[in-house]
Amino acid sequence: MKRSLLLALVALVSLPALAGPRLTVRFANPAWNGVAVPPGQQCAQLGGQGSTPALNVFDLPQGTGGLLIEFNERGGGSMGRLLYTVNKGVASAQVPSVQAQGKLPAGFSLVSGPDGGNGNYLPPCAQGKAYFLVIKALDAPNAGAAVLGEGRLELGKL
Repeated sequence: MKRSLLLALVALVSLPALAGPRLTVRFANPAWNGVAVPPGQQCAQLGGQGSTPALNVFDLPQGTGGLLIEFNERGGGSMGRLLYTVNKGVASAQVPSVQAQGKLPAGFSLVSGPDGGNGNYLPPCAQGKAYFLVIKALDAPNAGAAVLGEGRLELGKL
């Protein structure tokens, strides 16, 4: 356990600087702890039916109209980029979970699918790799909008 926490701390320290004010991002589902990817949340090739974690995002800067959520494998490529629309004037948002394949829930749009793949999101699929997300508060619900703030969250290691 101590080693896992140390690895998570080292990973956080090695991240580049954030853009704008820092967003507070938390998992809405306690199965996600940021240390280990929960059972069943891995890719279909490893027997899972993974979906993105539901999130609670706090400290949204005034004027936020959208959230760009980027899922990544540490040292690897993108696992998908999604845009979620929020009502301007809110200070926090609850972001629902998204299935890897199929129709996106209301409020979401696909910015780009996973590198070298299709679908909305590629769940963790490499044993021993660490995964994280970056979430950006945008002034409008489109990927080219100005970034008002940013937060990061470790998804954990598979």
